[in-house]
Order: sequence, then C-alpha cells, then structure tokens
Amino acid sequence: MSLRARIAATAAGAVAIAVLLVSVAAYAASSRSLRDEVDRDLEEAAAELVADPGQIVFGIIQRIEGEFLSDERFFDFGRRDGRSLFGPLPAGKFGGASGFVQVVNASGDPISLSGDIEVPADYDYLPVDDQVVAMAAGETAGRYYKTVDVDGSTVRILTQQFVPGVALQVARPLDEVEDSLNRLAVFLGVGGVAGVAVAAGLGLLVAQFAIRPVEALTASAEHVAETKDLSHRIERAAPDELGRLGQSFNTMLEALESSEDARRQLVADASHELRTPLTSLRTNIEVLADVDALSNEDRAGLVGDVVEQLDELNLLISDLIDAAREDEPVEALVPMDLDVIVKDAVERARRNHPEITFALEADPFVMRGEPRRVSRAVGNLLDNAAKWSPPSGAVEVSLDGGVLTVRDHGPGIAEEDIDNVFDRFYRSTAARSMPGSGLGLSIVEQVAGGHGGTVVAENHPGGGALLTLTFPPISSDS
Repeated sequence: MSLRARIAATAAGAVAIAVLLVSVAAYAASSRSLRDEVDRDLEEAAAELVADPGQIVFGIIQRIEGEFLSDERFFDFGRRDGRSLFGPLPAGKFGGASGFVQVVNASGDPISLSGDIEVPADYDYLPVDDQVVAMAAGETAGRYYKTVDVDGSTVRILTQQFVPGVALQVARPLDEVEDSLNRLAVFLGVGGVAGVAVAAGLGLLVAQFAIRPVEALTASAEHVAETKDLSHRIERAAPDELGRLGQSFNTMLEALESSEDARRQLVADASHELRTPLTSLRTNIEVLADVDALSNEDRAGLVGDVVEQLDELNLLISDLIDAAREDEPVEALVPMDLDVIVKDAVERARRNHPEITFALEADPFVMRGEPRRVSRAVGNLLDNAAKWSPPSGAVEVSLDGGVLTVRDHGPGIAEEDIDNVFDRFYRSTAARSMPGSGLGLSIVEQVAGGHGGTVVAENHPGGGALLTLTFPPISSDS
C-alpha cells in the first residue's frame, strides 16, 4: 500500500471511529431522552387518576369487597370530564399513542382492563408480578417501571398504589419510540458512512499535497543512487518536519561529497607519493641484479639504500592508513596518563635519533583518549622536530596541564608555509629533499581534533619551530 493510500485509510479509520463513538452516544442519549419522556407521561397520567378518581374509586372498592353484580371482566364506570378514565388514555398525553389502565388487587388479580388495541385471547391483562402485588398490598412504596413484550409490541408499564389494597398500572406502547430510534439509527448509519467516505476522499486530497516533499526527497535519493552525483541538492522547503528532513538530506550529501573528495584526493596523493619510492626502489633493485657490474662497496651501498627506502615506504604506508581514518569516530576512549605517553614517546625518539638531545619536563596529566593514536601524534611531533634539528641539536619537550610543547632549534617555518603545515601531503620547498610523506603533522591535527584538542604551529622567538598540542582534562562525570 502506498503512503498516500495509508494516509487516506488512516484518516478514514479515525473518522470512522469518531463517527461510531458519536453515533453510539447520540443514539444512547436520544433513547434515554425518549424513554424518560414516556415515563414522565405515565407519571402524569397516573397522578391524574389518583388525584381525581371520582366514582371510579367507589365502584372499584365495592368490587374489591366482593360485591360483584356479575362476572363481567370489563366495567363501564361512566365518563368524567367528557372522557373515560378506564379506557384508552387521552391521545394528547402520549403524543398520539394510546395508553392502557389496569388496577390490581392485593391478590394479584386484575380488576379492570381497558385499551384500544386488540389483546390476545391468551393474554387478556397486563402482566402482574410480585412487585405489583407488593405495591397493591402497600408493602412497597413509590413507583415501579417495567418494559414488557405484549404480542410482539413493546409496552412500558408504570405501577403505583392507587388506594389501599389496589395497585394502579398505566401502560403505553413504545412503537413510536422504537420507530423514532430506528429512523435515528438509519440516519446515523447513512451519515456515518457518508462521513467516512468524505474523510477518505479528503484524506487522499491531503495526502496528495502532504507527500509532495517526500516524493521530491525520494526522487533526489533515486537520482543520487543512479548517477552517483553527490553535488545534487534538494530545494529548501518549509521549516517543518519534512523541510528539516530535506535539509538533513542535503547535509548528508555535503558530508558524503566532502568525504568522496577527500578519498579521491587521498588516492591521488598516495599514488603520487608511492610512485617516487617505488620507482627508486625498482631502479636500485635492477642495478643490484647486475652482479658483475658492481663492486662489493657499491653493492653494500645499494643494499643500504634499498633498506632505507623500504623503511620510508613502510612509514608512508602507515601514515596513509592513519590518514584514511580521519572520518572514523574515535572509539574506546579510556582514562590515560598523558605524561606517561609522552615519556615513552621521548624514549623511542632518543633511540631513533641518537644524534639529537631530547630534554623533557612533564607534569602528571590525566585525560580520556585512545592511547595508540595519541602516542602516534606525540611521536610525529618529536620526529618532525628531530628532522629539522641541526646535527647534535636539541629538542625541548614540555607537558604542563595538558599542553604539550615541542621546540626544535632548526631554521623554523617559512611564513608562506606556516598556514599549510597541517595539510595532507604538504611539503615545503626545503622539505622536499628530506625523507617523509607529508602526512605526519596532518595526523597530529587529526588526532587532536578527534580528542577535542588543538594543535598550533609557530616560530619560537629564540629561533626554531614551536608546536603546541593541547588536550582537555578528564571531566568529573567521566
């Protein structure tokens, strides 16, 4: 199912639930209101009979006492105020529906029954139960309501005491009430179905407009997937959720484009940097292959060159691997003693550069970091300082409060190079004749940024280059 169809179905479903709840509530309220109105009419009719029984009371009492003049079940007690009290109740009392009156003695026997509907032969009277008998005997006070079925017709009955020993039952058929409720049910049903249909149509219309940004985003994603064109961008939309989604998509494309450009540049630079040592290495190996043309001294010199070139190549490959990790998140950050890392790096530098003197001052400092990468960054700073130091020169290393400074006594950094020393593969004019890949300081900057730190290169007032690497201290919540 498409998103458009799901939105329309959801809207229709929500409206259907709302319509169902409202319809049930409306039907229940209407049913209760109509039935309450019937009960009020029955109460008014019963109150009128009790308040003004006239000769009826006397005739009923005579018959209750057993002074029956005949076996007739139906009695004509005459009329009062132009209408029969024991006959069909006035039409106006029940909104056009006829009512019935029946009186019952304490034994539960009906005394009189009247009405304007045909009573079945096997059911001549309104039903009498124990509650009606208790009303007649005075054992129960108040009013008693009951809804019964009389030959397929639903009848509402009100029972209350008429005179001592006699209960009065006033009944009214609920045909009109049921007809009204049936019409209401049909109206609510038809209206509900129409409302759901309209909601579904409006849902489709709304969905048509709502998913346009999604369709644009989908088209852009498909375009990028097919063409690999990371420069493609989505037009800015309204500042809503879909607009923010489009902006996030553009940001993602920018990041991917930047990453792809960096990858291509890295591949191009790596190819260029690898080509030189490999060409030189191949040349030396080809010369070594001509055994007869070389003296032992030349051969030994070439072997030494090959070994040195292999070391340089190995260093270059290591630098390339570290440079390729630029976009990887720094993981496994653990509390570490930076002063210990620096001391170990200085010891390695002394072994690798025995002609250089390394002076170290390091105060204890704890940070969170990845020890291997931090150690590599510190080592690169020391190797860079040793490379630019004069023979038998000195390198001054200081660690104070997370600020590591490395100063050499070489020629310093040229003004035109100072802004580019941390760029990948950047090598100044003076550095091109020296071994190195041009990646060492870029890796230092990469490690510093990954640990929330900074690195700065400048010239020392007393001569030489001064590089400052700063790391944040470990936080209290870590």
